Amino acid sequence: MSGNNIAVTLNVLIVVVLLLSSCHLFEEEEHNNVQVYFDESNVSVFTGGMGSLSLRIEPPETMEQFDVHYAILNENIAMIFRADRRGVVFYGLEKGSTVITARIGNAEAKAVINVVE
Repeated sequence: MSGNNIAVTLNVLIVVVLLLSSCHLFEEEEHNNVQVYFDESNVSVFTGGMGSLSLRIEPPETMEQFDVHYAILNENIAMIFRADRRGVVFYGLEKGSTVITARIGNAEAKAVINVVE
């Protein structure tokens, strides 16, 4: 490869890296304006039963723009059955309490899940 081809290749690579990093920065900036809330901060469900939490995304017009990531702190106590932008349905597996989190970028909502017998 000649010196000229290497220089062109490096310039193209630099432009691609800059474009990709600027898109990521723009996405993070959009996430900073989003807030998420569960409809309840504490919910109970029986062992072997199902429970649900509704999720509110503010501003509402941004709801379709982002994916919501859910996590349960202790997956031995509860397990996610179905989750989307509107909320989450979960199973109570064994007696105890755990925390469920919904996250969009840096915005997050937390709720306590209590599994009772």
